[in-house]
Amino acid sequence: MPEVVENPIVVYERGIYRPEPTRFWILDRELRAEISRLESEGFIRRLSEEITRDEEVFELMVRLHEREVEKRREILRERFPEVYEGEGKWDMVCKKVLLDPEVGIGGIRRFRSKPFKVRCLHLWTAYHLGDEEFRNPVGEFVLSKL
Repeated sequence: MPEVVENPIVVYERGIYRPEPTRFWILDRELRAEISRLESEGFIRRLSEEITRDEEVFELMVRLHEREVEKRREILRERFPEVYEGEGKWDMVCKKVLLDPEVGIGGIRRFRSKPFKVRCLHLWTAYHLGDEEFRNPVGEFVLSKL
């Protein structure tokens, strides 16, 4: 199984907290290169169109985004209570990015609107591999093409 890493959703550097709305990243260079090849072949557009047309799949993908917002809330509360409870400028920036119900997986905005925006095959594949709760048809498709 390809190696995927879960990054913290908040990074503290140079005295400030910085939000990171993408939790999972693929480490395997060959896998990343193969996924980039699929992207260059137009699969982001094709999959976006297919998801937009298929109401059941569209709703599944929206629910995954919503689940990610809730997961980030849970992680922020448990692992970064100083940010979750904080009122400082950077605490508020982190909360705005990570807890905004309109900012989903990988920072994708307005995910409830059509057309659906796949945006990145790497992103969906990393989530598919990184957490069983986030298995998704884009990740399945990518892995089936490799």
